[in-house]
Amino acid sequence: MGSLKNILPLIGFYLVPFITFIFSRWINKQFKLIQLSIKVVDLIIPYMILLLFIISQLYLAINLLPYLFISISIIGILLASYYTFYKQELNLYLFFRIWWRIVFVICLITYIGAGIWLIYQGVI
Repeated sequence: MGSLKNILPLIGFYLVPFITFIFSRWINKQFKLIQLSIKVVDLIIPYMILLLFIISQLYLAINLLPYLFISISIIGILLASYYTFYKQELNLYLFFRIWWRIVFVICLITYIGAGIWLIYQGVI
């Protein structure tokens, strides 16, 4: 277990997406006021990917990003194949919207899993 000086920033950076979710309704309303079609989820995904990279480099034996990118790429290929061959229509707006939400779920599961692993290893 590290010192409190080393653990507090890690806990703070790890909790930022969850704290942002708490205020997501208010933030989304602010985006609507200035006519931006961005949701809080769209902003959290790059932050979670960056923090997963940092956590992987500092505290884990393996880098999680290649596995994350391979899984979201395979899901994108499967989703595009489904829309192209089964539905006979590939609407890019619908495809990217659904795919981005799936990317969020995969990133969130990986992010929570990395946090649980850090607790298990005694880093936090």
